[in-house]
Amino acid sequence: MKPSVFLPSVLLCAALLNSVSAVASVVINSNRVIYPGAASEVNIQLNNESASPHLMQVWADSGDEDSTPDKTDAPFVLTPPLFRIEPTSGQTVRLIFTGSGLPQDRESLFFLNSLQVPQLDPSKTTQNHIVMMLRSRLKLFYRPATIVGTAAAAPSLLQFALAQQNGVWHITVNNPTGFHITLFEGKLLSKDKALPFSPEMVAPYSSASWPIPTLKQTADLPARLSFRYINDYGGVSSAEASIGR
Repeated sequence: MKPSVFLPSVLLCAALLNSVSAVASVVINSNRVIYPGAASEVNIQLNNESASPHLMQVWADSGDEDSTPDKTDAPFVLTPPLFRIEPTSGQTVRLIFTGSGLPQDRESLFFLNSLQVPQLDPSKTTQNHIVMMLRSRLKLFYRPATIVGTAAAAPSLLQFALAQQNGVWHITVNNPTGFHITLFEGKLLSKDKALPFSPEMVAPYSSASWPIPTLKQTADLPARLSFRYINDYGGVSSAEASIGR
């Protein structure tokens, strides 16, 4: 999460600060959102786990981290876009796809933003203070029904290889599927140790490469690696794969 400055009529900042309030109290019930192409809408649940009400603002963007609700070209509408969420209460937001012309053989990636504005403490209204508005940003996948295969099987279809780039060994991966696959905590498995590398998300029908600085030679390496990935439910799954050369 990072502080953001939207809703300027709500936030009043003073030059001299007596207090700062920044508590992430409103949570979304998932760490990613998948929008099936055949769906008319998707419901997103937000819950306020604090004892204070909060004002919330939600919107989608196409990849601009600095997007604002009035400056985004994402083909989605969220309703309600602005609402108050009571203490220890929840709010359902409807996500509706309004676009057309997206690829039908692969997922398209967008982002869901939520901005949390805590209520000012009435006892401190005469004091100089600042309220930090907290913004969260989740991956939003538009998933057509016409993609070949399944998201559950996609990680097992990744193709890994070892290659040198500028004298440094890299793990390269090819994703031959129509799904985004978010990898992390990769390890190259040698005879007596595991050499770590730092994988990231691989887009559909694309390749990526990550360095393994601790790998010096490959003659005695078994041709396998392990990795962890985020599944459709936002949980973590583990897998192993063979390595080509």
